[in-house]
Amino acid sequence: MPLVLSQVIVGTSSGQDSQAYDVLEGASKNYAQVHTFCAQFHQVIEVTLLNQVRSGHGRMCQRPPNEFAMRFSEPLGDLIVVDGESVWTFYPSVDDQQVLMFSGLNSDDRFNFYKNLLTDPRTRFKAVYRGIEEIDSQRTHRIFMEPKEPQGFRSAIIWIDLDTQLIVNLEVLDFNESVRKIRLTDIRLNMELEDEEFRFVPPEGTRVIIR
Repeated sequence: MPLVLSQVIVGTSSGQDSQAYDVLEGASKNYAQVHTFCAQFHQVIEVTLLNQVRSGHGRMCQRPPNEFAMRFSEPLGDLIVVDGESVWTFYPSVDDQQVLMFSGLNSDDRFNFYKNLLTDPRTRFKAVYRGIEEIDSQRTHRIFMEPKEPQGFRSAIIWIDLDTQLIVNLEVLDFNESVRKIRLTDIRLNMELEDEEFRFVPPEGTRVIIR
């Protein structure tokens, strides 16, 4: 089903920042109560410099404080897994013989956008409230965010559901002008998740490159 955006209300410029931070801080407190999180995702990456568009979909899960898994059903087999100590990336759709491993604690920082965007938003971001929009019949707050100090990306727009206070859509502009768009559906909270959800064993015969 195509994504349907419908702008409903656009606030005035007066007081927009205060409203943006109120929404972000409310979502931050809400997310702090989440023990596990899973959703279906649809991702589109527009690689501006190469004039390419890459898309995919699958299932994403997180388990605080630092476990994350993004497993693609299209392209089938592609994945990102954060086990709490290392980040594993395997993209057999590109190279089925190579696995990348990034070591280090707090290794989910690149991928946990709830953590990245909702932690201490008033201090870390310039935020502007852009009104209420409907996304596939979901009423959401639309908020523009720009890091006050380097955060690994240039800016972001996020859509937070009015009822659940969860991010259901986001667009991230990277420094290389690439744009990553993620739409989340079928969000489920506080499920029992097996440890294997956040584990990855490189397939036999692949080479592991540690970075």
